[in-house]
Amino acid sequence: RLWLVEEGCKSPEFAADIYAMCARDPLFFMSCFVYCYDPRSSIKISPFVPYEFQEFAVSEYCKSLGKEDIFTDKSRDMGASWLHLILIDWMFLFQEMSSILCVSRVEDLVDKKDDPDSLFWKIDFIHKNLPPFLRPPAGSEYRKMLHFYNPNTGSTINGCSTNDDVGRGGRRTVILLDEFA
Repeated sequence: RLWLVEEGCKSPEFAADIYAMCARDPLFFMSCFVYCYDPRSSIKISPFVPYEFQEFAVSEYCKSLGKEDIFTDKSRDMGASWLHLILIDWMFLFQEMSSILCVSRVEDLVDKKDDPDSLFWKIDFIHKNLPPFLRPPAGSEYRKMLHFYNPNTGSTINGCSTNDDVGRGGRRTVILLDEFA
């Protein structure tokens, strides 16, 4: 990880190659560049290193993205929320014109600044810990309440709470229904 980041920061050509590799392979992206946060751990910030079952899940999810519904039945501490958000963020960062919707029980669980339980806090955290050559461009249009926009790819991530009109009136590449029960 460190070598890839150092070389990418030194060489624009190497950074472009890394970007292309990340765009082709979400497992490469998450295994080499993504960090996660766990407030219960003695090491709060750690590299996301997918388990074998998560690698299989990524493969299956990528086959289904934008084509069919996927339901993830899981127990606690399986890393499912992080895994889903990393995949969504991978689409946002590297895939052209992705339209993504993240939904949770209440709006604060979707986007509440400085709250690690919020889905968008986790995406902000992922971005903050990416090397500069993989981050989305900074600016006021990039991040607003309940909204991310990537001018490099034209992709968006929007959020809302579960309500009677959730997802109505638009087309999405992916919808994440977190805490669906």
